[in-house]
Amino acid sequence: MKPQPQIKPIPFFTSLVIFLGAAILFLINERVVIPYLDQQGASHLILFLTYISPFALFFFGALYGYRKEGNPWNWKALKARFRYKPIKGKMWLWTLLFVAIDVASYLAVYKLAFPLVKKIHDAFPTPEVVTKFMNNGETFAGYNVQGNWWLLGLFLLLFFLNVVGEEILWRGYLWPRQELTHGKYTWIVHGLLWTSFHLFAPYNAVMVLPGALFMSYITQKYQNNTIFLISHATLNGIPLIMLLMNIIG
Repeated sequence: MKPQPQIKPIPFFTSLVIFLGAAILFLINERVVIPYLDQQGASHLILFLTYISPFALFFFGALYGYRKEGNPWNWKALKARFRYKPIKGKMWLWTLLFVAIDVASYLAVYKLAFPLVKKIHDAFPTPEVVTKFMNNGETFAGYNVQGNWWLLGLFLLLFFLNVVGEEILWRGYLWPRQELTHGKYTWIVHGLLWTSFHLFAPYNAVMVLPGALFMSYITQKYQNNTIFLISHATLNGIPLIMLLMNIIG
């Protein structure tokens, strides 16, 4: 008889190394690898694909961890292990409320703490080469935006790897293991660690912190990662809407 897959607890130090390691990976990618490729004459499309590559590592890393535990390759088992449960009835109202609070907290911190956020951004700005190939209203990945509908597909690739890649790694794969270590305090540990991941862009970490703690608490309370997935997708969907409007012109 084949042994049943078993989730093992993960020590705090290991979690810390993973989250901070991911932050360092993004830091090196943005400030060393991409500027180097730019100096070598790489196209903006190549720079863009390089930029999203860490998210792809998150996605496939989570699936590797899932499979290494001995889990079967089927949708039902994936949803169960990563805790993606359906939202039914009145829970939709609560979910929408939670998402609204999460997005509002991000925007509120940005507005209320703007002087602090600006100081941090000015002291540690996003590399100019990154801002050039990301969506600036007129171009995206080196191509004119207006009328170029295929760019929407390119952005959706980023959107999927960013949102789903992070979610199945942080909340899906790691959270249940952290819960075996930290119990009822997992939401605090996880919220702070997820915020630490954003330290590669410190100004963003300031804005992420309140929502990270709030949504981590909600995730632990309802044991349903679908809620955080919807919230993450909503917040990261704002640039998607802006790109769509620019394509339409």
